[in-house]
Amino acid sequence: MISAFSFQTVCEPEWLEVCFERSHNVLSWAVVGGGWEKTNHVIWHRVRNEDLTLEIDPEEYFLNKWNARKQTGNVVGLLTSASLENYSETILQENECSIRTLVTVGLGNAVCIGDRPYRSPTYGTINILVQSSIPMNLKASIEAVSLIAEARSLAVLEAKIPSNTSKKFSTGTGTDCIAFASPDFSPIASYTGKHTLSGHLIGKSVYDSVSQGIENWKNAKRKMGDFL
Repeated sequence: MISAFSFQTVCEPEWLEVCFERSHNVLSWAVVGGGWEKTNHVIWHRVRNEDLTLEIDPEEYFLNKWNARKQTGNVVGLLTSASLENYSETILQENECSIRTLVTVGLGNAVCIGDRPYRSPTYGTINILVQSSIPMNLKASIEAVSLIAEARSLAVLEAKIPSNTSKKFSTGTGTDCIAFASPDFSPIASYTGKHTLSGHLIGKSVYDSVSQGIENWKNAKRKMGDFL
């Protein structure tokens, strides 16, 4: 019997693939498959900063690279210049609810919410995938994304990363992406706020994973002499 929470993660230097054993509904604004997508695959592709110039369409770029691997089927695709090998992962389980968060963190284009827009020469990006063992409808998935964004911003704010455009501390980057996935079967939950067990586990797992991802990013920068 296939578990609703079964998955496989494959990490390569340029690709990070999360494969669900059964179909999931994924809510995101990913460059490929954004919106409300049914899929078994959420994929990261690592790019160099010079790969994504203003003339390059990010969706077309990703699909060309993905198709070159002779892969088929629906996919939710994320782009980043952050290291994929340094991804952080948290799995929390309580009663019948399991939440898994997988995060890659780059902070080269860190900004504070409300900062003036600017064109960054780097694309670090915080990409977050949260998988729930509990099926959730679109309304609950939207609520989950709001919790994920809040937990991410808290973790970044507490890390005291200076914004690239203001004197404030950052709350994220200019290119962050969030994907929330839950299995495609019934019964379906209609809410997942902070007063629910699932909401608690979503918030905690994201906060823990992003915090660890920031530490991984800082440590990598220290090794290169780029971060004090």
